[in-house]
Amino acid sequence: MLRTPTILVSDDEPLLVNALKREARRFGIDVLTDTKSNVVEIAREHHPDLIVLDIHQSRDGRDLLAELKKHPETRDVPVIMLSANEDQFMRHTCFELGAADYEVKPFDPSFIRKMARMVCPFEDDEPIFAMH
Repeated sequence: MLRTPTILVSDDEPLLVNALKREARRFGIDVLTDTKSNVVEIAREHHPDLIVLDIHQSRDGRDLLAELKKHPETRDVPVIMLSANEDQFMRHTCFELGAADYEVKPFDPSFIRKMARMVCPFEDDEPIFAMH
């Protein structure tokens, strides 16, 4: 039996976290949430398949990313960084720290599909975990 994929969303904006959670669940993905910059501890405890991490929260997201990539239990988990700014230096820094991707808010609906594609096997352009 296949394991249900899990995404950890870390952002200090509860509305954004809840929206991502609701949309990811439409693809049959479990979602852990963090609005207090506890992403490292949560990731080490729950071993998500993907982390979506906002740069601007109570702790700098770049520092959190560096910490995630330092720990053996979280270093291989792909991390998508979120930012309200299209800043090329920030983007470059995130990739240098090990980010898998960088998205600018507000993002379009295809972002949810991108997240799902990173954690779900797809057949015929639909996730096999899709809820009916």
